[in-house]
Amino acid sequence: MLSAALLSTAACTGGGGDDDDTAADPSVAATTPAWPTAIDPATTTEPLFVVWTDVVETGEGDTTALQPSIDSLAALGYQTLPWDPACQSGAEERLAGLTGFADPLGVGVVFATAQDAGTFDTLYDGNTISVTDGTYTCGATS
Repeated sequence: MLSAALLSTAACTGGGGDDDDTAADPSVAATTPAWPTAIDPATTTEPLFVVWTDVVETGEGDTTALQPSIDSLAALGYQTLPWDPACQSGAEERLAGLTGFADPLGVGVVFATAQDAGTFDTLYDGNTISVTDGTYTCGATS
């Protein structure tokens, strides 16, 4: 009789722990952040943030080695090409130090804010070599 009383008490109070409060109150539900918008580095003079997803030594065949990273980013809607980290102040030195490559070439996604770069880095399932910040130094019109 005691076990029957305990079962009926659990049934009345929802003691199973299977209640989903997020269904009753949508404000409780966790939200997944949206993928941030990448920018063209040549369009700003402000510091920018680059999430480098792949880096190789500059040389023959480097485009082929970087293609899987380019394809992975394209599948997410980010159109990227290999670019020289020397085009962002401080990036070449950081990537050279991390990889040991004297003349690195990388695939990076460029963002206007550290928050956008961090959000991308969090959401991206692929490899991240580094996140660098600095100004764009190539292709400036005089």
